Amino acid sequence: MRRKKFAGILLLVSVAALVFLSGCGQTHTGDDLEEPEITVEYLSGEFADQILRDGGEKELGAIRIEDEGDGKYALTVESMVIVESSYSKSGYYVADKNISTKVPLDSEARVTYIKDKKKGPEVIELDEFIKKAQKDAKTEDFSDPDSEKLYDVYIIGGNALMLLAKEMPDGK
Repeated sequence: MRRKKFAGILLLVSVAALVFLSGCGQTHTGDDLEEPEITVEYLSGEFADQILRDGGEKELGAIRIEDEGDGKYALTVESMVIVESSYSKSGYYVADKNISTKVPLDSEARVTYIKDKKKGPEVIELDEFIKKAQKDAKTEDFSDPDSEKLYDVYIIGGNALMLLAKEMPDGK
């Protein structure tokens, strides 16, 4: 009789524990992570800071994108620096640092592009960006500050993870 009571109580405690504790553990899949809204402000602020904290590098420069086949692209960054100048009507000039870096363009890279100088940079899809950047590279003219397209390129782990269109300084 005592054994039956003990077995009954043990069964009741086990069922009660199962009922009460079953809601405590949530299973998480990769789909549960919420990504913030992708805006220029987010990319140039929080996301850029995270890349740099994680050991990434930021390089300002003109870019060229080459198709390497199988949906893979190589990004060449021609390092530049913006130099203030009272001799230029725009108040600055772009100097080539004579340093070139070629890295793979990450297939998940985040990008911004300046379609309209009055609106400034906009977030666009990577495939659209690649087409526009390839077209821009063919018509690049660094002697004309109004036609310059420079990017802050964020590289981590040997891959270009983000390219942010650089707004040029206002002329004096």
